[in-house]
Amino acid sequence: MLTLYDAPFPSSRTGALYNAFSYPTKISAEAEAIFIACHTSPGDTVLDPFGGSGTTGIAAKLAARPNEKMIRMADSLGLRPKWGPRRAVVYELSVIGSMLGSVLCDTDPVAFQDAASRLLSRTKEAADSLYSIIDNDGNPGLVRFIVWSDVIVCPHCHNEVSYANCCIRSNPFAISDKPVCPSCKRPFNITAETHTVRTITDRVLNTDISQRKRVPYKIYGITGSRKWSRLCTADDIEAIIAKLDNIDLKDFPEMKIRWGMLYRSGYHSGITHLHQFYTSRNAFMMNLLWDEIKKFPADIQDALKVFVLSYNVAHSTLMTRVVAKKNSQDFVVTGAQPGVLYISNLPVEKNIHAGLQRKLKTFADALKSTFDSPSEVTFINRSSLNIDLPDKSVDYIFTDPPFGDYIPYSEINQFNELWLENTTDNSEEVIINPCQNKDIHSYERLMKSVFSQSSRVLKDDGWCTVVFHSAKAEIWQSLYRVFKDNGLTPFKASILDKLQTTFIQTGSTVKVKGDPLILLSKCKTPTPTMFSSDEVLSHVLSEIPLDGSDKTSEAKRYSEYIRLCFENGLMVELNANSCLLHGRSD
Repeated sequence: MLTLYDAPFPSSRTGALYNAFSYPTKISAEAEAIFIACHTSPGDTVLDPFGGSGTTGIAAKLAARPNEKMIRMADSLGLRPKWGPRRAVVYELSVIGSMLGSVLCDTDPVAFQDAASRLLSRTKEAADSLYSIIDNDGNPGLVRFIVWSDVIVCPHCHNEVSYANCCIRSNPFAISDKPVCPSCKRPFNITAETHTVRTITDRVLNTDISQRKRVPYKIYGITGSRKWSRLCTADDIEAIIAKLDNIDLKDFPEMKIRWGMLYRSGYHSGITHLHQFYTSRNAFMMNLLWDEIKKFPADIQDALKVFVLSYNVAHSTLMTRVVAKKNSQDFVVTGAQPGVLYISNLPVEKNIHAGLQRKLKTFADALKSTFDSPSEVTFINRSSLNIDLPDKSVDYIFTDPPFGDYIPYSEINQFNELWLENTTDNSEEVIINPCQNKDIHSYERLMKSVFSQSSRVLKDDGWCTVVFHSAKAEIWQSLYRVFKDNGLTPFKASILDKLQTTFIQTGSTVKVKGDPLILLSKCKTPTPTMFSSDEVLSHVLSEIPLDGSDKTSEAKRYSEYIRLCFENGLMVELNANSCLLHGRSD
């Protein structure tokens, strides 16, 4: 079992289960299933006090019915898992997280696929009308997606110009960060003040609001099976805007956003309600799908809702983005940047109906992975500050707690939960968040309460695996105290290698490569300390040299530093941006 922690453990971010629903900091259910099968025996009880999107429940299902990928992975790592059914109990505060886990563990894939196909069939005529467009040959086609562009005012000539026309370069294709006005040919800096703001009548709120002005820049369509694209002409711009302005949104519900840490006065100017994150066309389409779901039998509605919401935040809103990749001749469309509520200067309007049609198979395949597994999984939608399990009744805990101040889960999740008309009560959310009046002391107090409950229900010979990520020493120190005060001793440590950089790692100024894995015990004593604090640092610097050939070396150094500190019972003293770890003397 301990060989799990001898080297970085691979955790791929591919496959139907991973791609069924986007959720912050999600890890591979297949990878976690191997941990469960190595740490426990069939019939044992597994607990996750921070359930997130339900990965531990899904992993317990997979542990009873391992797929070929899992078996090959375990064999390649020299592991001997005990495959078979377990009982999993998953606590999750968020409404959408708990609902998502339940749907992915307990839905008949055949019944779902039949219902989802009927949902898309019933809404196809309306979708074809909404997304209709004339193609390059004058024939009727459908919009696949439209790249929009913010409108800005040149500070030199004061003409209104599109961001795209200022920043898109060809030969090679690129999105430049050095805009040049197409009117006066002079370079300038884009700021919040350069964006054009217009006053419009909000047709849901029935009041005037101010919002950034945008125009369609490029259309990507399909006619039959032929895909095509073109830069928007003046006629295109007029026709698209007129069509969207004529869409009736009188039946769209008023869903007010509860802003917090993620609010930015610049690009969130004028955004107070959920519908303002969509074009009017996509707001109408989402509402149409939602109303149609309510006509289905109650026992399949949750699955259909989760299916539609699986596309919502990442692809249905104006947070969908384009990027310019090296050697690409055109935009590469990607989803919303996870973990933030960012609307770029080049937002994308996707055809929701077509997107759901493409996603149907992936979602159904995810359900097939868990359906009929004999493992029993219970999802409890409430805080784990009070765990309703007997003392010493849990054999193993696997959990991925909130990473301090990195991810305001409830603020992000409300974009799906507002559709469910049931948003998370964040009063007991374990987080550092000034908007909730929660500092590191509040975070540590809440974490101690959860791990006190976890320690209470864990058997004396049980193990607890914690996945955690932070670039701040004070948060690691807080976590260390949480473990110590609850009688949980770091026994071994490793790295969960997610094989791609997570959004936190991508967005942070300082990157941490991989998430440290910490194995905790209530009764076993770790091997004697091998390194002092200075020796840990020296070891890391010597083992991972900064030779300029590997841009992730600094990130790897910090993860290795964290691992060695916990494995040797040492307090983390350095932040990820410490000059000592960077090999500098300044």
